[in-house]
Amino acid sequence: MSLKKKIAAAFIACAMTLAVVPSAFACTALYVGSDLTEDGTTMFGRIEDLGTNDYNKLFNISPAGKHTAGEVYEGCYGFTYTFTHDSYRYTARRDDNGLGVCPDCDSTHEHTPYEEAGTNEKGVMVSATESLYGTDAVLSVDPYVDNGIEEAEITTVLLSEASTAREGVALLTSIYDNAGAAGGSGVFIADQNETWFVENLTGHTYLALKLSSSVVFMQPNIAAMGKIDLDDTDHVVASANLISVAQKAGTFVGDAAANVIDLDASYNGDIASDRMAAGLNYLYGTDTFTKDNYSETDFAISNVGENGAIVPVYSNIQLTKKFSVEDSIHFFQTEPIGKTGNVETHLFQVSATGNLNTAITEWTAFDDDVYNAFVPYYPMLTTDTADVYKVSVHKVTRSDEQPTEGVWYQDAKGRYYTYPDDWTDSFYGVRDALSNLLTYGSNGNQVTAKDRAAAKASYAALQQEIMADYADMKAAVAAADTLEAKQAAATNASNAMSQKVYNTTLKMYNKLQAKTAVRAWVSSLLH
Repeated sequence: MSLKKKIAAAFIACAMTLAVVPSAFACTALYVGSDLTEDGTTMFGRIEDLGTNDYNKLFNISPAGKHTAGEVYEGCYGFTYTFTHDSYRYTARRDDNGLGVCPDCDSTHEHTPYEEAGTNEKGVMVSATESLYGTDAVLSVDPYVDNGIEEAEITTVLLSEASTAREGVALLTSIYDNAGAAGGSGVFIADQNETWFVENLTGHTYLALKLSSSVVFMQPNIAAMGKIDLDDTDHVVASANLISVAQKAGTFVGDAAANVIDLDASYNGDIASDRMAAGLNYLYGTDTFTKDNYSETDFAISNVGENGAIVPVYSNIQLTKKFSVEDSIHFFQTEPIGKTGNVETHLFQVSATGNLNTAITEWTAFDDDVYNAFVPYYPMLTTDTADVYKVSVHKVTRSDEQPTEGVWYQDAKGRYYTYPDDWTDSFYGVRDALSNLLTYGSNGNQVTAKDRAAAKASYAALQQEIMADYADMKAAVAAADTLEAKQAAATNASNAMSQKVYNTTLKMYNKLQAKTAVRAWVSSLLH
């Protein structure tokens, strides 16, 4: 399993006992249908979280033909897949094995480490995965499969193979049917025309739902699907055993005769979440929700109306306004959704009309969204990512005793982390270093609330600069008269924005690091 899920496995028994998903692997997803946005685009994305972010992330282009027809691909944990054609080109955020060892499985065999999200040359987008967990009862009937597909392989396989969203859904669900799943997941699979969300909570069950243009939902590691009528075959793809597994487990909620199942109630149960409450407060523009005064089932997505008829997919979440892309970005920055445990965040913005080359924008950010700026890329036109996204660095060193040299910090659990000398050479590394400095201090020296407020203000101003740069990029791409010129305009502009975020972050980090050292020196003189 991926590093995120290895940590999850270590805590899962405790998590189920407490009925809370631990924050060490607390990812959060958002979907906003096109009827609910200012510009008529569909927006969806996800934060990848990990308790302590001490390993590097990369953002690059996987070239067409990296995998060839007939090639047998071996993933991290025993899952294998035979490619049916030469792989498509795609963008990818991924873990870093540039120094030879995969951080997910600690293996050196030839494979791609966990890829979280991207867009391929056909315009298929994948975000994988939102970690989900079936109850002990359903897993006793249909357990996870050790060598089944795992999140570390889903994006790699789907973006390499699928030419449409429906092809991606068919491929993933066929893998669940045959090889099985190594864990529970929520996966977005989309193209310019439609967005699907696929949930599985046991080894061979799944439910895929085509999302409507009028629905908004969020997902903090909780099954998002509530009452679903499986007879809605234009919008639903379900495993043949979805109802029977829950029946055998004694957990089925729904109407089997009508082919209706409440997936959340049958497979996941009701789990409270501070992130769900914070997200609801943001979406509703209020501060009244807490994890103690709402039920997840109140906001699950459904296609069953009050009279039992099939209706377009909806949730009970009601936005107070039409959403802009900045509103979606601010959702991910809302604490505790945004926090130092964030690893990377991606937001897809998709127009159902216009040329495919400019219909899809990927907004990307690394590490803590509380202090962050998102950078836009046109994945269909991008020929390369910024160099700082592709720097492989050495590992952070963990210890239980206070280090005597180097730059280090102590986390909330008392553990010490020392950076390698090359950590801030990478985009992820410098973002991580600043986030940890703002959260934990450095070498025993602490920052102030004023420092944190200043960092937020700096990133807010930087985001406004990037929005202006994005407008300029769109104009430059529109004015270019050849495909090559459009590719150059898009690639150069996005990479310049990424470099701007890197440079700004490095400057902020170095300045604040020096400031905390001076404060500590002055304090030592006074005491």
